[in-house]
Amino acid sequence: MPSAGGADSAFMSRVILRRRATALLLVGVVLTALSFGFGHRGVHAARSLVVPGAGLYDHRHMALGIGLTVAAVMATYAWLRWGMDWLVLVVVLAAMGTSAGLAYDDHPVQALQAVPAAHEFPLVVLVMGGVSWLRLAWRRTPVGRRRAARSTAAAPVVDQCRAVAIAAIAGSAAAPLDRVAVNRRCRRVGAAARGRFGGDALRIDHAPARAALCLSGEFDDAGTRRLVDDAGRSVLGVPASEPGWVRLLDGTLAAMALQRSGVADAGSRWAAVVDEHFSLRRGHRAGSVWTPVALRGPRSEPWEHAAATALLRAEGWTSDDRDWQALRTRALAAAARGNAVPQDERLVAAGRVWLRFVDDEQAARILSRVTIARDPIAVALDALARSLHPADRQAGRPDLESPRSTR
Repeated sequence: MPSAGGADSAFMSRVILRRRATALLLVGVVLTALSFGFGHRGVHAARSLVVPGAGLYDHRHMALGIGLTVAAVMATYAWLRWGMDWLVLVVVLAAMGTSAGLAYDDHPVQALQAVPAAHEFPLVVLVMGGVSWLRLAWRRTPVGRRRAARSTAAAPVVDQCRAVAIAAIAGSAAAPLDRVAVNRRCRRVGAAARGRFGGDALRIDHAPARAALCLSGEFDDAGTRRLVDDAGRSVLGVPASEPGWVRLLDGTLAAMALQRSGVADAGSRWAAVVDEHFSLRRGHRAGSVWTPVALRGPRSEPWEHAAATALLRAEGWTSDDRDWQALRTRALAAAARGNAVPQDERLVAAGRVWLRFVDDEQAARILSRVTIARDPIAVALDALARSLHPADRQAGRPDLESPRSTR
């Protein structure tokens, strides 16, 4: 059987630790050089390295400083969403140069030494958390529910890919992928994040699209070989969803595609990655990891957390039920709200997959009351739950290699 790179989790951890140490050393050297080697202007530039725009937080340039901080937040959002890490670097360098250029000397130097001890990434995680909360609150309003119901038929390309991949795993039928839309999105992300133009749109990254095509049997031999080769070059053992970012659910689907493509150790390697880099902390798992230094992104949405860990459990790659204990209350709350919001419907459906492996009669009664028939991902997860037999709970690893009836 081919191997996805031949590197074990210990080797991957050593590579990541070396990268982290190098990055921290580089940042420390730059901060020290700016603070002690370039005088007053260097201190202002150092502030903007820590928090972009902070070097201009004074009564003369406050508006410009806040504008640069907002620009950094937007750039980091683009980085989280589409892998445009170069944009963050451009904004930070612009903030540092502007801060140094507009520094002035008619105020005490001591005031400049109170530099906030925080990196811009925790700030953006806080902002992203606020944005996620606002989105969830909007979805639960009457108008938000109606809009969510109308938008279900036109699901985003990534969600279409996930639905097709999960349906293929369950052995059920799903709406065919819109290959034109998939290729268009992949080309746009590749061009914006990495300047890739021409050639095969799926040649690098794009884990959800490639996993869907592989699991549904639409990939040719060349596409499958490229998928295996890209996984072998990845430090986390699976292709990225967007340049630099490996996402929890997409990585799980990609690992399942690799396993079915003959990579015998894909499942065990991915389970080790999930335990180490997507580890369960205070009831949540990270939704994504930036591969250069294994930097954890914002928390995974509950339905993605539930779906990814349920798939790991269904494959027999883990026997740990702590995720269900962390997700149980949220799944029951989603069932109480019904299926008006796609994310709630998906969480209920993922909970039903989990109930094939845990003994929780009360949760089973509550989750069974919700009708799953609207969102494509929820329908695919529900089909997977129905395709698993009760004996799978004792068997450890169900046979999901071949399609089964969902009746």
